[in-house]
Amino acid sequence: MKEKKKTKKIIVLCILIPVLLFTAAVAGVAVSLVSGYIRNAYEGREIEDRSEEYVEPSTNPDLWGVEETTAVQSSSGSPSVSEKGGAQNVQDPDTVLYKKPFDYDVSFGDSPNAISVYGKTPIYRVEQKDPDVINILVLGTDSRNVTKERGRSDSIIVLSYNKRTGKIKMVSVLRDSLIPIEGHNWNRINAAYSFDGVGLAVNTVNELFDLDIQHFVVIDFNGARNFVDKVGGVEINLTQKEADFYNHTGYMGRVKLKEGPFHMNGERALVYMRTRYVDNDFKRTERQRNVIVTLAKKIINEKSLAEIYDLTNYSFTLVKTNISVSTLLSFVTSIAMKASSLSIDSQHVPFSDDYSYEYYNGMAIISFDIDSAAKRVNEYLYG
Repeated sequence: MKEKKKTKKIIVLCILIPVLLFTAAVAGVAVSLVSGYIRNAYEGREIEDRSEEYVEPSTNPDLWGVEETTAVQSSSGSPSVSEKGGAQNVQDPDTVLYKKPFDYDVSFGDSPNAISVYGKTPIYRVEQKDPDVINILVLGTDSRNVTKERGRSDSIIVLSYNKRTGKIKMVSVLRDSLIPIEGHNWNRINAAYSFDGVGLAVNTVNELFDLDIQHFVVIDFNGARNFVDKVGGVEINLTQKEADFYNHTGYMGRVKLKEGPFHMNGERALVYMRTRYVDNDFKRTERQRNVIVTLAKKIINEKSLAEIYDLTNYSFTLVKTNISVSTLLSFVTSIAMKASSLSIDSQHVPFSDDYSYEYYNGMAIISFDIDSAAKRVNEYLYG
């Protein structure tokens, strides 16, 4: 009898010891990740109640001298504007950038002395519209050196997750969209972040589209490039039109491309994500979402737990965010529980059937019906 009891104790210990060791290891990993997250990525400030009513710039941008223009769609899909009897081609600085290797000097991962992503404007508190839906504003900046400038948010994505359905949705907001920015008249939407940081950017998107965003993630282009390299590159299916464009321009280097899969390192992926002259800015945002989704699938399907841990820890050095540890853990836990039913869908705004290319105060812009777009964005995210 005593021998049987002794044997049971040994069996229990043999089971408990590995479990306890595993639990301790997981706890150690979790502590390490949390520590890295707080040290490198987390940049939280109090969300404030608005003390004064929102003041929207004049609803008619014509008051600031929109010149009479005729928007013409060029063969490449980008706007070519005829102005008062003369033709004017709007040059995009990206075309200059592409002709040489990317010269981003300092990103979040390279220096602890980055300029704060916050300006003077706080993020204003907005009541959550649906307790199951969390919306996050993801901004990709074009800053060459984050210790000297915030840069513009050339990539603007509303990332939405529904805890009830397990659906992830992304809405890209085209950077050249002409919109009112509180205190700064009308301008391209990517200017809000450069004017006064994430507070103004988040508040602007909330006001435009009647949303409830309280969280943000900011990454600079150099960080995006480095992360793609860390993952081991990304394979993207090129269209024949894209392949011809890169072969003609040489933006992908001295390689002969054709329609089909093409493995890109970080620099080439960044070129791909910034490409719009092959067609237009709508397709440009689609390319950005394509890279994000393809990377996510590669990490989930091909990486071991140890590799995912390493990538996660590394990613914390590349971003700035105000998502608290508790909110992040809740978010990750919910996604893990919904793993079998997760789906990813994407859209862009302005919508394809509601926009026009125009020319405003020296800028090529995209004009659209903001109220109509807001209604459709809400239907898409909450419907």
